[in-house]
Amino acid sequence: MKKPVNYEPYSRLIAHSIAEFVLRCAETMEGSFNNDYEMTLLFLAISTRNEHHVMNDPELRARYASFDEVIPSSLYTPISRLALSRSTGLPRETVRRKVAAMIEMGVVVEDKRGGLCIRQTIIEDFDPDAVLEPQLRNLRRLFSVLSETGALE
Repeated sequence: MKKPVNYEPYSRLIAHSIAEFVLRCAETMEGSFNNDYEMTLLFLAISTRNEHHVMNDPELRARYASFDEVIPSSLYTPISRLALSRSTGLPRETVRRKVAAMIEMGVVVEDKRGGLCIRQTIIEDFDPDAVLEPQLRNLRRLFSVLSETGALE
C-alpha cells in the first residue's frame, strides 16, 4: 500500500494515545453517572456547548477559567436535544430518555431560551480534585508520550 504524501510517521502512536486518553477520561467521569457512558457523553456535550462562547472569548475565558467563578447562565449557549443527538450520534429517543434522567437527577435544566443547560449550581456540588486531578494526570501522560517520542515536533 502506497503511503500518502504527508505521511505522519507517528500516526499510529498518536491515534493510540488519543484513544487511550479519551477512554481514561470517560472512566474518570462515568462514575458520576452510575457507569452510564451515554449519559457521561451527553453531559460533556451539554457542558461544552454551554461554555463554548465563554471559552472562545479571550476576555471571558480569562475571567471564568477557574471553577472559583461561576459562569452566569446568561452566557451559556443552550443546546437542543436534536443537536445533542446529531453531535453525539446517539438516537433521539436515547437522548430524550437520558436527558430526562439527568433533569430528574438535577444535573441538567431546561433553559428559558430553549434548549438544555448544566444546572448553574452544579459547581457547588463538584469536587474538582476527584475529577480534575485524574484528568490532569491523564493529559500530562498524553503529552509526555507524544513529546518523548517526537510526535509533537
